[in-house]
Amino acid sequence: MLPAREERTPRNQEKVNLKPYTPEPRVFLGQLAYLQLSQFELLTNELKYSPNTQYKAELSEAAAKSFEKYRGIARILASLGIDATDAMDPFTERIQTFHSRTSGNDWFEGIIKVYLVSGFLDDFYRRLSVGLPADVRVDVERALNDKTFEKFAKRVLLESMADDPQLASRLAVWGRRLMGDVLLELRAAFDNRKLAGIPKSKTLTLDEERIVNLQSYSKLEPLISELMANHSMRMDALGLTA
Repeated sequence: MLPAREERTPRNQEKVNLKPYTPEPRVFLGQLAYLQLSQFELLTNELKYSPNTQYKAELSEAAAKSFEKYRGIARILASLGIDATDAMDPFTERIQTFHSRTSGNDWFEGIIKVYLVSGFLDDFYRRLSVGLPADVRVDVERALNDKTFEKFAKRVLLESMADDPQLASRLAVWGRRLMGDVLLELRAAFDNRKLAGIPKSKTLTLDEERIVNLQSYSKLEPLISELMANHSMRMDALGLTA
């Protein structure tokens, strides 16, 4: 659970150096690969709910490009001698739970969810990749580079909101609602004890564990502020208030 706002003052304003906290490549890439694969699954599931044939055809193309992002991460794992399914398996339950908590009520909420969530988490993993070997980091950047779905989502959501002004209000609320769960997913990618400088072997009381969580969150505040600013720009691109 994220700490209450009053428990986080004074706020940490220093730019966070993520290099010491980047997971080792197998863990980093396993999480990222399954996020990309699950995004492809979400988009293909939305095909049958598309409001018209044009959107269905364009979404199928965007979903195919999304699958290529997963394949790019899987190829990096293979180049390191790591089986992609083995690397993803430890994270499937957590990520599936995340998606079940953030399931939209209709096609439009599903599309804006992937637009906002994938944008936020792709930004996060780009930042977190700073601690990877240089060649792996370059390959991750390349794999995440495609913007086909982002362009599709912005256009169809703007068109749909122009036709139905009530839709904009609903999507603005939904976009804000998503961020709480996205931040929990971001936190799950880190080892709280490592962030707080506490050895894994040390036994902590519940109160001490709570303090560790607060300390780790404080270190992440500048990163979260940066990512939230990018989220606000994505909302602004749709004419929505973050």
